[in-house]
Amino acid sequence: MLYALNRSQLQRIRKRDLVYEFRGVEMLSALFRTDPDVVRAALPKPLAPADEPLAQAFVARYPETNFGVTYSEGALFLRAVYKDEPGWYCLAMPVDNDMAMVGGREHFGYPKKIAEEITLERTGNRVIGGVVRRGVEVLHVEAELNDAASPSTLDAVGPEASDLDGRPCRKVVSFLFKYFPSPDGRGFDYVPRLVREVVLFRPRDDLSRGDGKLELVSSPYDPLGDIPVRDLIDLSYGTWDNDMLPGRVVARVKNPFGFARHAMFKQDYVGWALDRDELPAPLRRRERARRWKALRQY
Repeated sequence: MLYALNRSQLQRIRKRDLVYEFRGVEMLSALFRTDPDVVRAALPKPLAPADEPLAQAFVARYPETNFGVTYSEGALFLRAVYKDEPGWYCLAMPVDNDMAMVGGREHFGYPKKIAEEITLERTGNRVIGGVVRRGVEVLHVEAELNDAASPSTLDAVGPEASDLDGRPCRKVVSFLFKYFPSPDGRGFDYVPRLVREVVLFRPRDDLSRGDGKLELVSSPYDPLGDIPVRDLIDLSYGTWDNDMLPGRVVARVKNPFGFARHAMFKQDYVGWALDRDELPAPLRRRERARRWKALRQY
């Protein structure tokens, strides 16, 4: 009975490999410069902006994993620093599979939401990727491949490293915030936590680069267009074998109330509500307290 595992079943689950494996990952990614003022406003403390206002977007397909799921996803990251370590703060990560969404959100804090359609198609040297949520293509990237990816571009994404078997790879550090709204709607279940998570990217073949474009579009539910593409540095395409290592909580948010303004984009309701003209006026403090007291009788 899966609603109540027996001891043997529970031990099997607990003894599984702690590394999530992704094999044959097809990815089209864009590295670009954005507005430094936007980066400063979007990064929650204790993250700080990097020396250069870099951002990264990608569309990827995961045809083989060691947890029984195949899926596609898109993503948008900002370059950030925590205690002198550079990494990538994830702003958005739409996926097309509910298990991939729940696993990423509940385990690590990735801001994953279900997308209607995620496409990644290659015809000859032309590669096009896109993400559609709620009828809007919020991420579109395309490239005409014409050269090998440069080491300097890969260095900007992640430094050289060795994987668990000693093979050369790229070490990509992500910074995520893990939190849950409280059931009474007045804050968080626990103090939001900053999670450091590492993925080892090992190329299967030579990566290609190309010329093309990246478009980030906002909707009431996905404000990707808030991150302007000032300078498209590089477009790269290739196939990877990735290992996602166990995450680690490295800090707790000191001011949860101040963090709350960064904690709304995981819920489509917030954008929908702010986009409506007929929202009721906020309750005054005394009226809100009276209403809260009345609600508690239930």
